Amino acid sequence: MSRFTLGKRHDPHGGAAGAPEDPMVRQYRYLLRTAPADALEAAHTEALPLLSEGHRQTVLETVRSSLLVGDHLTTGDHVRLAHLVTEGERRTPGQLLAGLPEEVLQELATTVLESESSFGLLGGYAHWDGAEPQRADESAWADGGFDPKAGRWDARDDTRGGRGFEAGAGPSR
Repeated sequence: MSRFTLGKRHDPHGGAAGAPEDPMVRQYRYLLRTAPADALEAAHTEALPLLSEGHRQTVLETVRSSLLVGDHLTTGDHVRLAHLVTEGERRTPGQLLAGLPEEVLQELATTVLESESSFGLLGGYAHWDGAEPQRADESAWADGGFDPKAGRWDARDDTRGGRGFEAGAGPSR
């Protein structure tokens, strides 16, 4: 279960569950869930150099432990670290944020929100309920329509022309 629910913060370290979430952290979560990835990356690229060295190190260590990537990075690799933070939160919402100490999370959230790249990205925030998005059901993409027994792609009907893709036929028009 995510530690963030409907504007309430659930402390994974045994603190008071249901304590109100910091407003800047809540707005930051909104950006992470709704803003385009390129805008988020740009905002993080602007924000990371402004964090204290210790907090950048904590963000890097959290990326390494939570996402199991970034072993080759240093705290000076702002662009790559920004990319990992953005992609990590897109793939597994809340995982990286849950690993950050409250003080670091608050500084990161505030710095990202104050960056030029995040300007104008809070449209719709007033109507957001704060809930984490449901994970998309990706089971339909698991095999992509490939039939391993037949050694070919399924000839499924598509919406464009009423016939599926057949070997050598090319796409329907």
